[in-house]
Amino acid sequence: MKRLLTTAALLGACLPAYAETPANSGYQLPADTVLRVQVLVDKTVNNGESLSHLLLKATGSETGARLPERCLMSANAEINNQQLEVSVNRALCVEPNGDIYDGAMNARIVDQSNSFGLTEACSGSTCTLQAGQDYTLRLLDSANIGLVVNQTEQINIQRRNHQPDSNSQQ
Repeated sequence: MKRLLTTAALLGACLPAYAETPANSGYQLPADTVLRVQVLVDKTVNNGESLSHLLLKATGSETGARLPERCLMSANAEINNQQLEVSVNRALCVEPNGDIYDGAMNARIVDQSNSFGLTEACSGSTCTLQAGQDYTLRLLDSANIGLVVNQTEQINIQRRNHQPDSNSQQ
């Protein structure tokens, strides 16, 4: 019995940490959804350099579709033609009950005239995104931020619920 439990634990550790569940569980964001987002910390980009894994949080919606409060988006940023272009490629959300949602996104930050890129964030060859300031994010395609199963948590639940039999204690 100990060998079986050890094998199951090792197998679980080798599997991906998250396995997707059916697409009907989660957050559906249609194309052209407009969200208000903020960077978590001030970020500066110099001309010729790019940022990857820039973290954004949703602070509201202009079109009704929304993401939960505990949701982070991963983005890339670079200066192109004297403006800062920020492209979001993924969202990861954690609900207070422990449910995890994850999915790909294709969205970009737009300026006040709905054009991609920010000129007002740039000064010379440097652009800065400031924490606490809302930016407008527009989805280019629909996004499904689906519920995922945390395999590690499932193994821990099984361990907590396991009742050892009398033969395995010898």
